[in-house]
Amino acid sequence: MEKNKYKQQFYDDHYERIHLAVPKGMKDIIKTLASEKGMSINAYLQDLVRKDQEGMFDTMQIADRNREQISGIKGNMHDGYDVIFKNGHTIHCRTKKDVRKVIISYCAEKGV
Repeated sequence: MEKNKYKQQFYDDHYERIHLAVPKGMKDIIKTLASEKGMSINAYLQDLVRKDQEGMFDTMQIADRNREQISGIKGNMHDGYDVIFKNGHTIHCRTKKDVRKVIISYCAEKGV
């Protein structure tokens, strides 16, 4: 396979693109905040999302050893929560208590 085609295929398989629009002047603020931390804008935004997810993991009292298996959790107490595992498997739960139970049983089943 040609080098450029291989690189493009790898990118297509492993990444998604997000178009982000911000009010005038916000881009410079984000760029400055990122550079102060020695990060690119992309790395900075990913770090913010990770920290937000960590806050949700803390709120739901998810054990550190199980967090490694989770790609993310989305949802709310009205609609329920979707637990997305790193292998792509998704489980819907109605309550935070159900989220904890599902994660514990899923990780035990996988031997983690």
